Parts: sequence; structure tokens; C-alpha cells
Amino acid sequence: MDQSKETSPLLNSGASKNYSDGENGAYASHKQGASIEEAQVQGSSSSNENQPFSIGGLSKRQKTVFVLLALANLYSGCGFSLLAPFFPQEAAKKGASGTAIGLIFSSFELVIFIFSPIYGNYLTRIGAKFMFVSGILVGGSCSVLFGLLNKCPSGEIFVVMCFAVRSVEALGLTGLLTASFAIISNEFPNHVATVFGALETASGIGMMIGPSLGGLIYQIGGFGPPFYLMGGLIFLNGALMFKFLPEIEDASSPRKQGIWKLLTSVSVWMSMIIILSASIGISFTDPTLSPHLEQFNLSPALIGLVFTIAPALYGLSTPFFGYLSDTKGYIFSILILGNLGNGIAYLLIGPTPYLPFLPSQLWVVIVGMIVLGLSIGAAVIPTVKCMLLGACDIGFENNLDTYGIISGFFNSVWCLGGFLGPTLGGVLVNEIGFNKASSVIALFSFFSVLCSVIYSVVNKVKQKAVIGSVDLQVSYSQIPKEPPPIESV
Repeated sequence: MDQSKETSPLLNSGASKNYSDGENGAYASHKQGASIEEAQVQGSSSSNENQPFSIGGLSKRQKTVFVLLALANLYSGCGFSLLAPFFPQEAAKKGASGTAIGLIFSSFELVIFIFSPIYGNYLTRIGAKFMFVSGILVGGSCSVLFGLLNKCPSGEIFVVMCFAVRSVEALGLTGLLTASFAIISNEFPNHVATVFGALETASGIGMMIGPSLGGLIYQIGGFGPPFYLMGGLIFLNGALMFKFLPEIEDASSPRKQGIWKLLTSVSVWMSMIIILSASIGISFTDPTLSPHLEQFNLSPALIGLVFTIAPALYGLSTPFFGYLSDTKGYIFSILILGNLGNGIAYLLIGPTPYLPFLPSQLWVVIVGMIVLGLSIGAAVIPTVKCMLLGACDIGFENNLDTYGIISGFFNSVWCLGGFLGPTLGGVLVNEIGFNKASSVIALFSFFSVLCSVIYSVVNKVKQKAVIGSVDLQVSYSQIPKEPPPIESV
């Protein structure tokens, strides 16, 4: 029997080509009770899915959705990073302590961590379009309000208002992020990882230009104008989304499983470990790398340039890794290489004292940032598809409701890492120094490599068992149920 016909319809035929390599074998027959005929139908229904992603090949509806999502991610990334160059100084003038300023920044991730699963659970009841558009409008409103906070009295009132506005803005972004991934999965079912990677590029561009744009406008017009401008752009994007974003319908039957059943999937747990590890690592550098670079007597502009290396390469590489995940099916190979690259990158950025042949020079740090930028996308992007496949493997339907739940968990775990990374990084650097602290962060990535390898090996064992069982059923089905009649002489 042709093995490619055993592949789950969630996997396109590109993934089926690597079935024999064990990349997706565990999902080949996630409904083990299905008949041979059903498996054959599933295989034939996916025969046209192995089409490379291209803008020209999209329908008018898909192009509209893609462009609007890209703009939303661009503005969101820009708005999130806009205040980095000037807010700490302004907040200090208002009497905010360094700890309070750090908590104002990290409260954003904490709110998203708490509310993302809740938003994902109620996505289909609220409506994907409504959640997306309302999230944008809330974010735009809060951006404008944040620009007015310099009018607040100094001291506790200023700090409390910053927390309040930042937290409500995070609630809006939670709705945007949760609905965004669900819309991607619904509109581009055969290219989920590719489109997700492309939108991550847009978000990365926003994160890169946000500090520069914010600093420039702040220098020209003061505290308020950067937030007013960004709030206006976000509002405009929200109006366009309301006008042109198609309604996202979900005609599936009501979900029987609770959202926490998702945590019974080993694949989902593995994905969340990888996401958490990657997020802790990338956010670890936010408060710690700049002081580490001061030993090289770099100007603030050059330090900023070093910071942009990893986000720039991440944004450029994510569509490629999404393409490999969608059309080639190299999910576990990419995950293993990506996490291995992350671990090596943090050893270089330190550089780790446990590899004495690594010199403590600027070029080593730059090489580490380059490796990190290329590997972080490989470690993160395939987890999206891995979580979706794991959810369907335990009985969740391949529908908008499931996409929302997965989106909620993905964003929640990512933001948990974004909250823990700077906190853990600050503690480790104070206690053991940056070199050893980066080595500890590298261990998180190497642990993710170990999880991926173990899971991949178990996958191959299960795959061989499934193939052997199917082949046995086929052989048995070919045995005549009655002996042939004896021909008379």
C-alpha cells in the first residue's frame, strides 16, 4: 500500500513525501480506528495541497486578508517597541523607580499570558473578525492615551496610570494576536506556517523601526506625538479591517472537549517547551546585552545596531522555515536544528567561560547574534503546525475553534517567556555575571533539543508500528473469505 495515502489530511502532500523519514509519521493515522478506505480517501483529497505559497496564487479574498494582517502586525510591532528609547528617562523624571519601569514593560507580557487562553476559548462565540478589529481599536486608543500620561502628576499616580493603560492595551493586543492566528489557519489551511512566518516578518520589521521612529519623533515633538501618530495609524488599520476583512465563519459542531484537554497531547507539551525556551532566550538579552556591550566602548548607535541583527535575520528567515514546514514536512529536523543553533548562539554571545578557546571579543558576540537570528525562527515557526497536529491527534477538530485555542496557548506561553526572560536574566547577571548567565540560557535551548530528539525517535517507532498494522490489514483483506470453487475435471 502507498504510504503517502496514510497521511493525515492536516498534512499536505509535501509532508507526505517525508513520511518515510519519520518527520510526520506519528500523525499518519491519528484516528487509528479509521478504515483503509477512509485513509485512501484522505490521501487523495490532499493530492492538490502541495502547492508552493505565492501571492500571485492567492484568491482576491486571501490577498486582502494577507495584506491587512501584515499591516496589523507591522503597526502592532512598531507600537509595542515605540517607547523603548525615551520612556525610561521620562518615567524616571516622573519619580518612577527602575523596578517600576521594568514592571511597566513586563506587565504587557503578563496580561497576554493570563488572558490568551481565555480569548482562544471564546473566539468562535465572540467572532474572529470582531475580536480582531476590537483588539486593534483598543490598542490604538491606548496608544493615544499613553501619550497623555506625561500630563499626570508625578509619583504613584503616574505609575498606576501607566500600568492601567499598558494593561488595557495588552488586552487589545491579546485579541488581535489570538484572532490573527485563527484567521491565518482558517484562510490558509495548507500554508499555515508559511503565512505565520511572513506575518512574523512584518511584526519584526515593526519591532525594528519602532524604536528609531519613536526616538526621532520624540526628539522633534516630545513625549506625546509618537503615541498620537502610532495610535492614528492603528485606528486607520482598524477601520480598513472593519471594512474589508471578510467574515470568518465556523460551521463546525460545538466543541465537546475543554481547552485544558489540549495539555494531554505530548506534541503540544513539546511545542510549548520549545516556545517558552525560545522566548526566554530572546528576551533575556533585552536588559542584559547593552551593559555587556559597554566593555567594547561602542556608541549607543552601534549598540542599537547590534540589537537589530537578530530581529532582522529572524524576520528574513521565518518565511523560509514556514515554507519548509508546510511543503516539505521537515518539522522535527527544523526544530532540532533551530534549538541547537539557539544554544550555540547564547554560548557565543556570552561568550561562555566553559569554552576557553572563545575570546571575549566583539566579533564573537556579533557571530552569536547572527546565529541566533537565523535559528530562532527555525525553533519557533514549526511549533505552530506541531501544536495543530497534536490537537487533532487527541480528538480536536480541524476548525476555527481549535485554531483559536492553539493561538491562545501559543501567545500565552510566548509571553510567559517574555516576562520570565528579563526577570531571570537580571537575577542571573547580578549573581553570576553575563557570561555564565548566557550559558544557563543556552541550557534551555539544549533541553529543547533533547525533547525534540526523544519525541522524534518515539515518533518513528510509532510510525513503523502504524505502517506494520496497516500493511497487515491490507494483506489480510486480500485473503479470500471463502475458498474458490473446485473446478470439475
